[in-house]
Amino acid sequence: MALAAALAWAVTRVLCGGLTPAASATAIPGLSLRIHRQLCGLPTADEPSSVGEAHAWEEAEAEILRDVKPVVELVKDILHSGRYANGGYLSSNDEKVVVEKLLSHHPRAEDKIGCGLDGIMVSILRKLIYKNRC
Repeated sequence: MALAAALAWAVTRVLCGGLTPAASATAIPGLSLRIHRQLCGLPTADEPSSVGEAHAWEEAEAEILRDVKPVVELVKDILHSGRYANGGYLSSNDEKVVVEKLLSHHPRAEDKIGCGLDGIMVSILRKLIYKNRC
């Protein structure tokens, strides 16, 4: 009973900001810093920190963006520049990048490519009131 009361007092003080986490561990007799960290959901000294896991995730995301960003910029350039008129075919370099980096990842790439490509065309879709280049 006394331990429960002391624990409730310490938790209240920690949550209200009256005690630091390290001080609350010493405020309750028999409560080690390791147990305190486990109760508070903090990693103990021998556990891997989630900071390293987050850092690895950020590195993986940065790597993906390094691969994707140039392709996105090229596609934007193709669609929004004046290089290609409506109904114009892509140059061989642009077509190669589009096929390798975009079309190969399309869910129905085999259906779209079929037995081969004659070319990739830029055209304006007129749906309702929207004019989209594709």
